[in-house]
Amino acid sequence: PEYLAVAFDVHAPTFRHKMFAEYKGTRKPMAQELREQVPLMKEMLKAMGVTTIEKGGYEADDLLGTIAKQSEQKGLTVSVVSGDRDLLQLATDHIKIRIPKTKRTGTEIEDYNAAEVKEKYQVTPIEFIDVKALMGDTADNIPGVPKVGEKTAQELMKQFGSLDGIYEHVEEVGKKSVRESLQENKDLADLSRELATIKTDCDLDFSYENAKAEGYFTKEAYALMKRLGFKNF
Repeated sequence: PEYLAVAFDVHAPTFRHKMFAEYKGTRKPMAQELREQVPLMKEMLKAMGVTTIEKGGYEADDLLGTIAKQSEQKGLTVSVVSGDRDLLQLATDHIKIRIPKTKRTGTEIEDYNAAEVKEKYQVTPIEFIDVKALMGDTADNIPGVPKVGEKTAQELMKQFGSLDGIYEHVEEVGKKSVRESLQENKDLADLSRELATIKTDCDLDFSYENAKAEGYFTKEAYALMKRLGFKNF
């Protein structure tokens, strides 16, 4: 790549927690052994001259989303590398989401542009947000609409095209229990959509000049590798 940046979450409430106090409330804390590594990761990235970004009030996903869209507008082709499938909503013809999966045989990467998202999930990247708003997400504690699981959410999206389309034609929803749950929980569906939407217009002071991907083999990185007992780089 010509440019490289790594985004981190900040240990502080985000705008989503202000909207919904229980957001991510069911998630287990990061393992202590991993937590201890984070400052070392940042130290290593700094030694290698790699730009890191973090901002109070936002998640790393929002920062990645903002830089991805900004870079696309500049005419750049973007790769976003993350284990988080929420980022699939950012996929376009020029923004590729790369999801590493570690298997016994090594790490394999699943690549998703907009076409691959549609092929695998039967919805476009933007529609992916509405599916999550309907079915919720236990990992992030996004409530969703009761009685609507992944299959029902995908069927509703196929039939009506969007969350707004579903509510415009809610009387036409065939299954009574699902229809009534949708009618009774519109506020939850709207809240869930807001929680599930990655913000792509964060106020970020991002420098492409500083983020140039070059010269990682620095004296500082070498010294840190020696200190940590790594045998190769």
